[in-house]
Amino acid sequence: MLRLHILGWFLVLCVVIPQWAHGSVPAITAAQVQGITDSARAKVLAHLGRGELVEALQAYEVATGLKAPLWLTGFKAAFDASKQVPGACQGVARSIHTVFTRLGGKPEYVKLTAQVADKQAYVEIVFRLANGKDAHVSQAGLHGLVRMNDRAYDAYTGASGLPWAEYMSRLGARAPIIEKVVELP
Repeated sequence: MLRLHILGWFLVLCVVIPQWAHGSVPAITAAQVQGITDSARAKVLAHLGRGELVEALQAYEVATGLKAPLWLTGFKAAFDASKQVPGACQGVARSIHTVFTRLGGKPEYVKLTAQVADKQAYVEIVFRLANGKDAHVSQAGLHGLVRMNDRAYDAYTGASGLPWAEYMSRLGARAPIIEKVVELP
């Protein structure tokens, strides 16, 4: 009986003493709860603007003390080769726009259309890749992408984007390509 009593106290001490030994729970800073500071946000945006994904994630994690959120880690997936197919542009544009917006950037959605005026028919849009090959961006004459700081971002540009003028010079269609800033991709 005495052994059970001693064993019971021993178990109580094993549970209570480690909490005293480790001290108090560390405080969570306001920046961790509300996001990151403006300077850290600018640093992450700068890394993303240069296509430095690993550095952007590290800067975010150092600034917040937290693991990078899914919306930020998913930025890399927007430029995956599997996204370089007609019809994927809207989802890619939303992912890219979300990251820039959450980091305080001012991205805009741009809708590109190529349409034969007299027939009201849409024509295919192609994009000249860096290797000289043409990628089929759209079979329906419609393409959505993100423009930020005069750079174009879509699945074909890579994470660093392309200067807007260069991006537009790489596009081709059998009809003029018209750009329009829109609310949604």
